[in-house]
Amino acid sequence: MIIVRLKGGLGNQMFQYALGRVLSFKNNTKLKLDPAFFNLNFKNITKRSYDLDVFSIKAEIVEKSEIPFVFRLPKSKIVIYLIYLFRKIIKSSGQEKSFNFDKNILSIGGNAYLDGYWQSPKYFEGFENIISKDFTLKNPPAQNIRNLAEEIANTNSLCIHVRRGDYVGNKKHEVVDNYYYRKGIEYIKNYAQIDKIYVFSDDIQWCEKNMKFDFPTMFIGEEYIGKKDEGNLFLMSKCKYFIIPNSTFSWWGAWLSEREGKMIIAPKQWLRDASINSNDLIPKEWIRI
Repeated sequence: MIIVRLKGGLGNQMFQYALGRVLSFKNNTKLKLDPAFFNLNFKNITKRSYDLDVFSIKAEIVEKSEIPFVFRLPKSKIVIYLIYLFRKIIKSSGQEKSFNFDKNILSIGGNAYLDGYWQSPKYFEGFENIISKDFTLKNPPAQNIRNLAEEIANTNSLCIHVRRGDYVGNKKHEVVDNYYYRKGIEYIKNYAQIDKIYVFSDDIQWCEKNMKFDFPTMFIGEEYIGKKDEGNLFLMSKCKYFIIPNSTFSWWGAWLSEREGKMIIAPKQWLRDASINSNDLIPKEWIRI
């Protein structure tokens, strides 16, 4: 059995699921998800919830009794040391060591407890069709979203995602500025025609006040899409061009797009700490500025 510890927002959960799905497929074993992290409260971490149930995923929620005992203990220095010893003895326990891709994780056998973010498409290279299919919506979106999706899918649409919210003033994550988006638009204009811009954000009112473009623009807010993330992700995936910030949410929106000739722009620096190399996260065909 492969057990994946889930944490973070929807984009993070999708990366975590993707690695677990690949390992369960390769080893012909069950995949189960551990959402217990979402019951915890941390002072400097945004409260999240389990969100993967909107997709057609091939996994079940793990029973508490199925999780190795050491991972169920309240965290302390002693418990952390016990986990370290457990992982030394049980080689099939996967703890993420760094932000970079770790090919050794793909050699784990059919019994593993995975704890990490696993933010690289290299973890599911060769399994893209399976992952893409699993991340189709379980239920069709509302009619107004389907209508807008059809409009987006039939134009040279540009998705601009603006991540603010808990990124503003965050010590770990940088908020990309308007200059980044302007540079991205100029780059795309040199190679393609932009018919309309669709702006997605967790602070759409800020975007309406502070972002102006020389193209027809639609700001897609909660009053249209609702508060659920999957509607935004579905619409993003219908776009042809993308300018994404350092957000795994819009990373997936861009990756899931099946538009021919799609172009994706991502920031060169993903985290505030410039010493952390994010090359394994960004596919080679994407443009970084």
